[in-house]
Amino acid sequence: METLLGLLVFLLLLSAVLRLCKAIVAGNGRLPLPPGPPTFPFVGNLFVIPRTAPWAGYRDMSKKYGNLICLHALGRTVVVIGDVQTAMDLLEKRSVNYADRPELKVVQLTGWDWNFVFAGYGQWWRERRRVFWQCFRPDAIGNYRERQGNGVRRLLSGLLASPEKLSEHLRYSLTAIVLGSVYGMEVVEEDPHIATFEKGFESVEFLISNSSLLEYLPAIGRVPTWLPGAGLLRRVAEIRQAVLSIRNTPWDHWKEVSRTGDGQDCIVHSMMELLSHSYDEVNLTSAQEDVARDAAGTAYAAAVDTQFATLQRFFVAMSLYPDVQMRAQAELIRVVGHDRMPEEEDRDRLPYVNALIKETLRWYPALPMGVARRALADDEYNGYRIPKGATVMVNAWAIMHDDKVYPDPERFSPERFLKEGALDPEVMDPASIVFGIGRRICPGRYFADTTMFALIASVLHSFEISPRLDDDGRPVATRPHAATGIISRFEDWHCTVKPRSSLETEI
Repeated sequence: METLLGLLVFLLLLSAVLRLCKAIVAGNGRLPLPPGPPTFPFVGNLFVIPRTAPWAGYRDMSKKYGNLICLHALGRTVVVIGDVQTAMDLLEKRSVNYADRPELKVVQLTGWDWNFVFAGYGQWWRERRRVFWQCFRPDAIGNYRERQGNGVRRLLSGLLASPEKLSEHLRYSLTAIVLGSVYGMEVVEEDPHIATFEKGFESVEFLISNSSLLEYLPAIGRVPTWLPGAGLLRRVAEIRQAVLSIRNTPWDHWKEVSRTGDGQDCIVHSMMELLSHSYDEVNLTSAQEDVARDAAGTAYAAAVDTQFATLQRFFVAMSLYPDVQMRAQAELIRVVGHDRMPEEEDRDRLPYVNALIKETLRWYPALPMGVARRALADDEYNGYRIPKGATVMVNAWAIMHDDKVYPDPERFSPERFLKEGALDPEVMDPASIVFGIGRRICPGRYFADTTMFALIASVLHSFEISPRLDDDGRPVATRPHAATGIISRFEDWHCTVKPRSSLETEI
C-alpha cells in the first residue's frame, strides 16, 4: 500500500512539473498573469488555496492583490474575479470566451456528466439548454403556478402540524413543487425520491473533500473496488448510482404513466413535444430522448437544493431581524388582508417583500463561488493575460458583500433596495450575479424567483419566526455560518415557527 501511495505521489508531482514547464514556455514574451500569492516549486499555490469558506479567503486575497487574482495548483491556472465590474467586463461583454466549463474528471467518475450545468460549451450543451429554456422562460412559468401553490400549502400545513420538523417540511414541499412541475409526479411525505436526492447532494460534499485525488489521478477510477484500501472507490460507485437515480428514476416514472395517456400536464411532456417538432419526428430516437431526460434531470437537481439553501437564509434572517419580519407582515396584511393567501398578482404591490427576497439572495448566496468557467482562448484585461484553458471563478459572495455597492453588507436590510416606497432601480439586483452571468446564466431563474416569492410571502403571512429556545426557555440567536460547498447550506438554522392566527380555515 505504501509503495502504491508513493507511486501516486510521484506521478502527481511529475504531472505538476510538466504542466509548469509548459506554462513557462507558453508565457515567455507575453503580458503578465494577474497578481496572486507567491508560488512554491512543483505545487504552486496548492497549500494556500482556501479550503474552508473559500469565498472569504479569496476576498482577503483580493484586498491584497486586486480584484483579478491568479493562482496555480499542480500546473493548473485559476483566475478569481472579486468585483462586479470585472465580472461583467469578462463574463458578460466577452461571454463567448468564458462560456465553457473546466473538464472535471471527477464529474464523470461520479455520474454527474449528464447535468448540462457542468457541460462544456458546444452542441451537446446547446441542445439541452435550448429545450430547458423553452419550458422555463418567463411566459411559460405561469403554467406551473398550481403546482407551486400545492407545494406552498403542503409547507404551511406541515409547519402548522409539526413546526419542529421545519427542515423535513421544506425539503418535502420543494421536492413536490419540482417533481410535480417537471414530471407530473405526486410526492408523499418520506418519499424515497427525497432520500435519493439527499444522497446525491451528499456526493457533492464528498467530492469537494476528495476532488484533488480523483481529478489529478483519474486512473484510480479504474482500480478494482474489491482491492484493499479501495474504500474511496467503493464510495464513488455508490455515489454514481445515487446520482444516476436522480436522472433516471423520475424519468422512468413519467415514461410509464405516459403509456397510459397520463403525464401530459408537466414540463417533460412539453419538452418531448418541442423535440418532436425540432426533429420533425413522431417517435424520437434514444439519443433525442436523452436531451429531454438530461434537461429534466438538471431542473430537478439544480432547483431543489439551491432553493432549500436560500430558504434556510430566509428563516435565519427572520429570526435575527424581527423588525424586518414585522414590516413585511404589515405590508402583506395591508395588501392581501387576512382572508386569503398571497398570490403572484399581488407582487407588484408588495415592494418590501420583493426587497426582502432580493436581500435573501444577497446576504449569503447559495452558490458563493458560482460554477467555474474555462477560458476558450487567450485574453487580455487591464494589462494582464488570462491564458487559454484557465479556470475562471466569480466570487459572488465577495461581490454581494462589497460595501461600496451594499453599505453595511453584513446586516440583513431590505431597505437598501427601496427608495420612496418602491424598488430602487439604481441599486444592483443580486439576481444579476447570483444566477450567473453571460451565456451560462441560470435558465431556471424565473421559475426559482416565482417559487421563492410564493413560499416566502405565504410563510410571512401565516407564521411568526423567532430564535429557538434553550432548555430554560430563553431565546438563543442563531449564528449565520455557511458550510463550505458548491451549494452552501447554513450549518445551524434552528428557529421557532408559530402560527400568527388560526390557520386551519386559511390553508
